[in-house]
Amino acid sequence: MRHSKYRHLDPEEVSIAAVGVAFDLGLHSVTPATVATRLRAAERAVSAVWPDADELVAATFSRIVVAELAEVKREVLANPSPVLQLSVLLDTLAAPDRVDVDSIWLESWSLGRRNAALGGAVRSEERAWHTFVAAVIRRGVTSGDYLEIDPDEVATHLLALLDGVNAYSLVGYRTGPDRLRLLHAAASMHLGSGFAPGTESARLIAR
Repeated sequence: MRHSKYRHLDPEEVSIAAVGVAFDLGLHSVTPATVATRLRAAERAVSAVWPDADELVAATFSRIVVAELAEVKREVLANPSPVLQLSVLLDTLAAPDRVDVDSIWLESWSLGRRNAALGGAVRSEERAWHTFVAAVIRRGVTSGDYLEIDPDEVATHLLALLDGVNAYSLVGYRTGPDRLRLLHAAASMHLGSGFAPGTESARLIAR
């Protein structure tokens, strides 16, 4: 597409357009050219804002997953007890309507192998998720709801399992209830019988 008139772009509009490309076409499709097409602008106008295409991909990834974490924190921390918080956390992250963000995560691990900026962003956001999940588990240990375990170790295990079952969901491997049972079984194995989310948490998820 040819653009007869060059116009300067605002960094925010470029970022929003890049997020749209990532969700519609995939993170691998975030390039100055595709973002420019979405904005109906010249490619050089996007490159003026983001001279490094790898940095544009990394910033797009970060914007998406930072927003995801903020949203999940609000949903989880709205609940009163550590047990409900962890149950809502697992149920929310395994929900089918999160498949778009799951696909962004999955792509990021592969693309980050050759995109150093993206690899760094993925590691940073993984650490942020780990900190949050470990804090939720730590509250349950402190309250006596859970066994005396290492919250950091359990958070690492649960996040790795979440990543795996969410990858399953992208291709329809196992059913949603199957994947959720796996997550709850792993949490119970680590945390003991105190982690026994029942109908109350199910009602919270259904709202």
